[in-house]
Amino acid sequence: MALETGLSKEVLRKWEERYGFPVPERDASGHRVYAEQQMIRLKLIKRLIDAGLRPAQVVPLDEAQLQSLLPAPGNWAPAAHVNTQVVADLMRLLYARHRLSLAMRLRQEITQLGLEKFVLEVMSELNDQVGAAWERGEIGIRDEHMYSEVIQGVMREHISPVARPDGQPCILVTTPDGELHTLGILMVDALVSLYGASCISLGAQTPLEEIPHAISDYHADIVCLSFSAAFPKRRILPLLKVLRNIVPKSVEIWIGGAGAIGLDRSPRGINVLLTLPELIDALHKYRRRSVAGSRANAIVAGEAVSGIARALPGNVNITAQ
Repeated sequence: MALETGLSKEVLRKWEERYGFPVPERDASGHRVYAEQQMIRLKLIKRLIDAGLRPAQVVPLDEAQLQSLLPAPGNWAPAAHVNTQVVADLMRLLYARHRLSLAMRLRQEITQLGLEKFVLEVMSELNDQVGAAWERGEIGIRDEHMYSEVIQGVMREHISPVARPDGQPCILVTTPDGELHTLGILMVDALVSLYGASCISLGAQTPLEEIPHAISDYHADIVCLSFSAAFPKRRILPLLKVLRNIVPKSVEIWIGGAGAIGLDRSPRGINVLLTLPELIDALHKYRRRSVAGSRANAIVAGEAVSGIARALPGNVNITAQ
């Protein structure tokens, strides 16, 4: 029960007394059991509490009311154009638990569409659909985990040939403690690699204090964190303030994912990217700023050399010394 909903027995019993929900039945051994519809409602309540609402605000609500309060599921907001037919076909394979057929169809779609279009038009929406199916009780955690393993394996096969270890800028991607979902950073890895950046993925749940060391070790220019809708929204701003204080000012911090949608305010020194196309645009802008900065530094250096030359007596050629 706790594994499936994220709610402890003690919390549920407290809610039973205080709000009259959930209403358990008893199995042959006398243990509490909950009907499927109650399990769906409990999962919705858990998501809303993690998003910052109080139990008193959500536990008394019915399923329709809870659904109306939910943020969009998934990792990153989907692209404007979604290949709905392909997504529907892939979902049917997932429902049928045809693991090998699912992997084969994913490879086929990446080959036909190309990696970028697959991420933007299929994978982002597919992630959302899988999460929504779990929330509705149509698939189990085991099915969600199977999907994650399959798509990660297939994606890595196609990211590896385009990866640029010497690319610029160097982008460190990870999730913070408590964020187990890694499909968001997998999509980031694919897109920035396609656009010539070097992507260093640290996987899930990197402790904040480790990130400055990783920046130094891998000479990273940018840190990118992904927050899913399941991550407690109330934790995000305090976490980002700490991260901004411990990361060198020269290193940019980018965040994205459904968890970043609807933040009360944009954290200072943090680039909030709500869609994957915004991520690509941010990469282009970073490169333009870097080029402009390099040119400005070259001009300043040239003026400094000219100034020194003018100050020296005679016709001393300082470039030859």
